[in-house]
Amino acid sequence: MRRVLFVDDEPRILEGLRRMLRAQRQEWEMAFAPGGEAALVLLEASPFDVIVSDMRMPGMDGAKLLAQVRELHPQVVRIVLSGHTSLSTALRAVPVAHQFLAKPCDAGTLRVAIERACHLKGLLNDDSIRRTVGALRDLPSPPRTYDALTQALGEADTPLQKIARIVGQDVGISAKILQLVNSAFFGLAHSITNVEHAVIYLGINTLRSLALSVEILRVFQPKTP
Repeated sequence: MRRVLFVDDEPRILEGLRRMLRAQRQEWEMAFAPGGEAALVLLEASPFDVIVSDMRMPGMDGAKLLAQVRELHPQVVRIVLSGHTSLSTALRAVPVAHQFLAKPCDAGTLRVAIERACHLKGLLNDDSIRRTVGALRDLPSPPRTYDALTQALGEADTPLQKIARIVGQDVGISAKILQLVNSAFFGLAHSITNVEHAVIYLGINTLRSLALSVEILRVFQPKTP
């Protein structure tokens, strides 16, 4: 049976999730935490397969919580379920969340997201592999991509299509851009799977912030070899 932990500082949200997912009680064992600190206590007490957290919470917000979960419980799938949030908060969540879902989220969408995450996790039978994959922060980006983006973004008249071609050659940056554009911050009706469309939608300033500040600088300062 799946073990899923929901975290939100608003009791009415937790109660709404409890009612909405009542039909899943035969398949999931669910727990509900009123904040980040309470969630970490539950995680220490017993293992969970998935954590679904709000972003905007007092004290320990969703980004800080999921960062702790990534470090202490890397085998847990990390999902953000959040309403409108700031771009800076969305960027902070990119390295620590496996998936973003926007509020309001219907039971079917939430169920499918959790089941897919658990199914993918189940494909990794070796516990050491699961822990390694769960703890990943980034798919490292080679210096040549950094150089190419720096030059291209430094030119005022560089077409976005050229930027998209550069980004499309790098798996790490492409993954982060697609993750951000499909996050709860933008709340798009349809998923964007094309890198060029994502770059065009985000624009130069957001791309610069993500690719250079959030992505590249972190890769060049790894905590471990």
